[in-house]
Amino acid sequence: MTKLKMIAAVAGLALASAAAPASAADLLLNLTSSTNSADTGSTNYRDYSFTLDGVQISARATAWSVINNTVTNAYLGSYTAGLGVTADNENGGNGTHTIDNNGAQDFIVFQFSRDVLLSKITTTPFDVNNLGKDSDALVAWGKVSTAWNQSLGLDGKSVNTLNALLSGGQDLAGGSSTSIRSVTGSASNLWLVAAGNNLGGDKVVDGFKLANVTVTSAVPEPATWMMMIGGFAMVGAAVRRRKSVAGGAAVA
Repeated sequence: MTKLKMIAAVAGLALASAAAPASAADLLLNLTSSTNSADTGSTNYRDYSFTLDGVQISARATAWSVINNTVTNAYLGSYTAGLGVTADNENGGNGTHTIDNNGAQDFIVFQFSRDVLLSKITTTPFDVNNLGKDSDALVAWGKVSTAWNQSLGLDGKSVNTLNALLSGGQDLAGGSSTSIRSVTGSASNLWLVAAGNNLGGDKVVDGFKLANVTVTSAVPEPATWMMMIGGFAMVGAAVRRRKSVAGGAAVA
């Protein structure tokens, strides 16, 4: 099993931090269901629609697995505990209907109709094949030109094809209980939530269902805009001073 790439996008993270939208809108996208659909099948995606910061946004969640360095379509199940993934080499039993890394690295890709921040995730861990309960996760992000409901063409491709779409990522340590974890990333229209890149130092299989994600608008807060405007004003003043000095020297 080949790991998904974890990129340290230092410049992107710095920009994201500089424009951290303390006053930006947040929306809790609930991914749980009133009933369980534990059987495997052909459903690879689920669509969502919501309003964020006064703008209508559409999103598509698709299920995938990396098996022997190859990305393959997986079944996206909807459960009372959240979204789960059943890979082609799993039967859905013994906790294998989760986002896990036992024999394959499962993940969900979210394609949004505009750039957003996925600022938090809520996960509920499950014991996979009686190998222990843990919920280490990987969240990654990137920008694509394809529409939110358009195929990324990943099925049957090398994991390198997927990695090429990503510009940053963050490992999130988990545990054996439901947890909410914060994500530090840059505004993107493609987000990925996967089981941990490896079995971690604890060597326990990671498996969880994704209960919800917090989607945050990528709009700078007023203080950030004022700093930017102030910076432009200072640049303009400096240019005017240089022109004035240059003009005076020419007369002399």
